[in-house]
Amino acid sequence: MNIPGNAYSSASASDLAGRTARLMMYGLLAVVLMTLDFRGRHVERVRAGVIGLAEPVFLAIESPFRLVASLRANVRDYQGLLAERDQLERSLRESEARLLLVDELVDENAELRGLLDASDQLDSRFLTAELRNIDLNPYSHRVFINRGTRHGVRSGLAVIESAGVVGQVDQVAARSATVILISDPDHALPVRVKRTGLRTIGYGSGRIDELRLTDLPMNVDLEPGDLLVTSGLGGRFPAGLPVAEIVEVRRPAGEAFAVAQAQPLARLGSIRHLLVIELEAPGPLPGLMPVDEPEPVVEPVEDEA
Repeated sequence: MNIPGNAYSSASASDLAGRTARLMMYGLLAVVLMTLDFRGRHVERVRAGVIGLAEPVFLAIESPFRLVASLRANVRDYQGLLAERDQLERSLRESEARLLLVDELVDENAELRGLLDASDQLDSRFLTAELRNIDLNPYSHRVFINRGTRHGVRSGLAVIESAGVVGQVDQVAARSATVILISDPDHALPVRVKRTGLRTIGYGSGRIDELRLTDLPMNVDLEPGDLLVTSGLGGRFPAGLPVAEIVEVRRPAGEAFAVAQAQPLARLGSIRHLLVIELEAPGPLPGLMPVDEPEPVVEPVEDEA
C-alpha cells in the first residue's frame, strides 16, 4: 500500500514515467526506421552485405562435406567403370576365343578341301593322317602321324599335303608312324624341271624353306621360278607331284658344276593334315581307299572241230 507523501512512491512514479517516455521514443524511432527502409530499402542492402560477408564462411564450412561426397561419387563411378571394363575385357576375350576357333575351323576346312582335291588327282590309294607330334631334334626334320601298321601304313610310302610333297614314311609302329620331311639333310628326292624336263635330285638342306640341287651342268637351262615336280623314278612318289620352286641358280667361277636352291611348296612348318599314298599293292589295305579298276575281260576259247 502506497502512502501519500512517501519518497519511495515518488521514485517509482518517476521511473515509470521515464520508461514510458523511452518506450514512446523507441516506438517513434521504429516507425521512422520502417518509413526510411520502405522508401530507401536500406535494410535489404544491409542484409545483402551481411550475407555476402557470411557466404565465404558458409562455403568454407560446407566444402569438406562436398569434397567427401564428391570423392565418394568418384570412387563409385571409378569402381563402376572398372567393373564395366572387366566385363568388356571378358566379353572381348570370349569373342576373340570364338573367332580363333572359327578361324581354326575355316583353316582346317580349307586344308581338308585341299587334301580332297589332291587325292582326286591321284591314280593311287591314299590314307588321310593327322600330325601328332614333331621331332625336337634341330638336326632332324621328322614328324609323327596318327596312322600305323594297323591302318596299312608301311615304311617308304609317300606323304603329301594339298600344296605339294611333304616327305615319306620312315619308321612305323602299330598306331603311329614317323615321316621324314624332304627338308631333312638325309633325304633325297628325284625331281624333274617341269619346263625343260631335266631330271635331277633335290636334297634336304636342314632348313624347312630350302632344297638344294647340286652337281648340275654349268650350262643347265634352269631359271628362278621354274617348278620342280616328282619324276616318278625310284617308285616312291607318283610322277608330276609339285615339290618346290627354284629361287636361285649359282654358277661359281672355277667350279665344275652349278648349284641351285629351291623353296618347298608344302607348308612344312605348319602342316596338320596329310595324305599317305600307296602306289602299288596287291589288294586293299585297312583304312586305305582303293581306286576302282575295270574287271579283266576273259575271251571265250573256241572248241576245235
